Amino acid sequence: MTQKYTILFDLDGTLVDTAPDLMNAHNHVMTKYGYQTKSTEEIRNLVGKGASALIGRSLWGNAKEEFGKIKDQKTKNEMV
Repeated sequence: MTQKYTILFDLDGTLVDTAPDLMNAHNHVMTKYGYQTKSTEEIRNLVGKGASALIGRSLWGNAKEEFGKIKDQKTKNEMV
């Protein structure tokens, strides 16, 4: 009988909790470029569809916040 080998890939964090590692990598990049870092729990909510999507979702959150500040300031300026 031929011996068979098995290679197991855990791509979705089912077997191993990869959120802390993802958080460290994410925060390294964000710090390098001057963006806010995220907690492990925030990273868990952003995970899915790869690293590019993770960074994109993270930046989109910052963009929405910045847009909100600009919009609020514009509204205040129009009221005065």
